Amino acid sequence: MTNKISLKSTTSAWRPRVSFWITLALWILLLIPLLFVGGFAAWLVMFALFLILTALYSLLFGRPSWLGLPHRKGAGGAIAGGVAALVAGALMVPAAPIDANAVQPLAAVQAPASSSATPSASSTPSASSTPSPSPTPQYVLLDTCTLDGKSVTQGTANYVCTLDNKGGLVWMTEKDSKALIAGRVETKKLADEKVVAEKASAEQAAASEQAAAAEAAASEQAAAAAAEAARVASEQATVAEAARVAAEQAAAAEAAHIAAQQVPQPQAPAAGGYYNNCAEARAAGVAPMTQGQPGYRPGLDRDKDGIACDK
Repeated sequence: MTNKISLKSTTSAWRPRVSFWITLALWILLLIPLLFVGGFAAWLVMFALFLILTALYSLLFGRPSWLGLPHRKGAGGAIAGGVAALVAGALMVPAAPIDANAVQPLAAVQAPASSSATPSASSTPSASSTPSPSPTPQYVLLDTCTLDGKSVTQGTANYVCTLDNKGGLVWMTEKDSKALIAGRVETKKLADEKVVAEKASAEQAAASEQAAAAEAAASEQAAAAAAEAARVASEQATVAEAARVAAEQAAAAEAAHIAAQQVPQPQAPAAGGYYNNCAEARAAGVAPMTQGQPGYRPGLDRDKDGIACDK
């Protein structure tokens, strides 16, 4: 009867206990601050270590841990899961970047020169020693170099002789050298763009000033031209008025002259005051003539009224 009860208890389905839910809640609450400090990878590593320790307790002592593992088989599965989580968390932790500025420059390491052979104390001359090969130079980060752009490979690292920001040639990793050169090119590009923008702005301001000066000069010239045109028009009007008055005066004088020429001039009376007819008397300007005046005669007074050559 006891074996049946024990077998039933070992094969029963696993049900989470209250301690399981409390532990899970605590780990979820711990996840929130770790996301801002160390990230999910750090939380996963810590959780994996906790899972492995609690599962080891159940596996060694055969008792349920805080997670409520019912038997050792479940504890073994929890340990395997904890190890997998630990490996995954370790792979997710980012590698710390190497600060090239923190590396202190070191002198190139060279192999010590081989010591000269000491002559043997015996009378037999010793064979000449074989000269040792030349040591391979070792390149160290931020150590000085002489040829800008020279690239060497040492082990798995590539070093490039690069001009640093202080004006000296030093060995840098290929990545740092490219980043420094790219930043320097970008800085020069921005400086060139700034110079071009400032030049364009100055040219635009100068063009605006020239346009304003030209517009002002054109306005002054237009005003001067308008004033000159008004003066010329006034002078022309004055001259025209004077010419008109002179023309009217000349026309009046000409008309008066013509009229004066058309007025019959009185002729001197004929000799003895005798006129053959009234036409001669009229031409002489003496008609009509009354009786007693020179040139009157009864032959010219047809109506015998005492007036000769009357109408």
